[in-house]
Amino acid sequence: MSGEDFVINEAWLDRVQELVDWALECGLHVIVNTHHDNFKAYYYPDEEHLDGSIRYVTAIWTQVAARFADYDERLIFESLNEPRLAGTNHEWWFEADSAECMAAAECINRLNQAFVDTVRASGGVNATRYLMVPGYDAAPANTVPEIFRLPEDSADNRIIVSAHAYLPYSFALDTKGGSEFSIRNLQQTGEIAMAMNGLYERFISQGVPVVMGEFGALNKDNLQARVDLTAYYVASASARGIPCVWWDNHAFHGKGENFGLLDRRTLEWPCPEIVEAAMRYALH
Repeated sequence: MSGEDFVINEAWLDRVQELVDWALECGLHVIVNTHHDNFKAYYYPDEEHLDGSIRYVTAIWTQVAARFADYDERLIFESLNEPRLAGTNHEWWFEADSAECMAAAECINRLNQAFVDTVRASGGVNATRYLMVPGYDAAPANTVPEIFRLPEDSADNRIIVSAHAYLPYSFALDTKGGSEFSIRNLQQTGEIAMAMNGLYERFISQGVPVVMGEFGALNKDNLQARVDLTAYYVASASARGIPCVWWDNHAFHGKGENFGLLDRRTLEWPCPEIVEAAMRYALH
């Protein structure tokens, strides 16, 4: 990307299009979004940077929308990835009594609106394409009405709420957390139920679709527990009409965020049992 106009490198965009084409040819649905741009040179959800952030979002999505204007509705656009006050004490912890957090939530609402307006104005299939929008850091808890609002849209029933939830947190995302999961552990299953029930009540039951755009469980040398979590999590989401996407970051070893599923070098599944559990309980 270059210049104050945020021109996307042509080779990069060509590569994105190639991957989209491959996935569609395989009969998949595809979500295109932006990642790793939540800092002040690009966009940042505070009042000081809001004007520049709107320019950035408008510029990026003008280019992406033009490139894919004639693609069918199996291609979905998502406005932002986990928008948040990066580098602050509130990066991953939203507080409703914080003026800073509430201002950030409003900035995110406005950025989502700019995204929708930009894509719709580009015409073609984009006039009615499904569009995904997150709340603050994409957390399900941050989609309550006091914080989050759906963008106004010229198309009917074409907005999808985007959520990310690695639950139960201590098991799924905390590298120092426990390695055991059990459906008999009501604290663990309660975390999942709270997130899923909230999304169902606020959106699904009102006819607004939701996609769990990221979930997963760290590899802590606990394969069966990860299989059990995957089955329970996906079944819980499917029962409420929520499709799930595993965060496959191609990391398999060490003590970091190892969510890898498909080894893209060998085209093999190191843990096929997790994939099988997800597919068994997924929406079809």
